[in-house]
Amino acid sequence: MLRNLTCFALAAAFAVAPLALTASTADAAKATKICKHKTASGKVKTWTCGATQPCCAAELINYYTCGSKMLGCL
Repeated sequence: MLRNLTCFALAAAFAVAPLALTASTADAAKATKICKHKTASGKVKTWTCGATQPCCAAELINYYTCGSKMLGCL
């Protein structure tokens, strides 16, 4: 049962992952933020998220993405 719930939660998280929006440079700068995470090897991974979205990093599976307002970083 727990495995099914976990799989469902992960599927929901991937389904609601935001798609990158293409906009003008000025609009994009206001609507996004830069997320950075330092990996165990010392490298800095950088990606962009929406201004109101949390930055999520799962270094064990090499997955860096933006969370959602409702679910956060699952």
